[in-house]
Amino acid sequence: MFKTENYYHLEYIGEAGITQTCLISLCNLIQVYPDLNYALLLTNQQTHAFILRNSIDSYYIIRSGFSSGYPGEGPKGLATALSLLKKHQIETEEIVVSPKIIKKINHSSLNDVDIDTLFNQKIIRPIRLHDYIYPFRKEIAEAENPKHYYPFELPYSILDDRIFDLALLFKQDPDSALLKAYKRLEDIVRTRTGLSEHSSKLFSQAFLPPKACLTWDLPDNSEIDGRANLFTNTYKAFRNARTHREKDENQIHQFREFLLVNELYLLEREATPLKSED
Repeated sequence: MFKTENYYHLEYIGEAGITQTCLISLCNLIQVYPDLNYALLLTNQQTHAFILRNSIDSYYIIRSGFSSGYPGEGPKGLATALSLLKKHQIETEEIVVSPKIIKKINHSSLNDVDIDTLFNQKIIRPIRLHDYIYPFRKEIAEAENPKHYYPFELPYSILDDRIFDLALLFKQDPDSALLKAYKRLEDIVRTRTGLSEHSSKLFSQAFLPPKACLTWDLPDNSEIDGRANLFTNTYKAFRNARTHREKDENQIHQFREFLLVNELYLLEREATPLKSED
């Protein structure tokens, strides 16, 4: 017999029988791969796994950490997973598979023939995905409920290069990273403008008309004022509090603040010296 070569790109994630790791893996997948466009729910009686496909036909297999048919964590996790896929507009359908396929999924041993067979298999009709969601609809409807499954990670692709090192520090010491980001931005603006002020007063002199040193090429002066006030108000609202007292804050607030400071860096980079009138 000839051995079939495997050409498809397959990645296995999650742990069989452990719903939480499978949900976290699904949210990581959705966050990292925005081009996911199709999902198959693989059902063997009350045991379920997923296989997701993206636009270039890579396949991501979530092991059988989901279940159905009773009021427990596995069925609730399945309902959450299906709701997340719907929320992200990833088309999802269901097929019935054999115990052998579930075993191969859990042992990371699917081959190309298996993949082709699964994606050519008859889809379950009528669609019963909502039946898995319905018993848990009230819990899933809570706005904050599924969010903790998404990874806490800064979007490196949009970070200003000048604070990339602070983004790495942020993982271990968010407060220190934020304070250094504020101080560094002040140093950058002082170097560009020759001003010697600090905090919001520095940014008022640097960006606020009519005596600003830096500005933006915008058609409306109110937009320029708005951007300038972002600097002064951010320092008043966040930097001053962080500098003068110990803050009791959660991780989400720290992420939001770092991204806000990053926006100031990006705006500063876009600002140009104000042309003096002859």
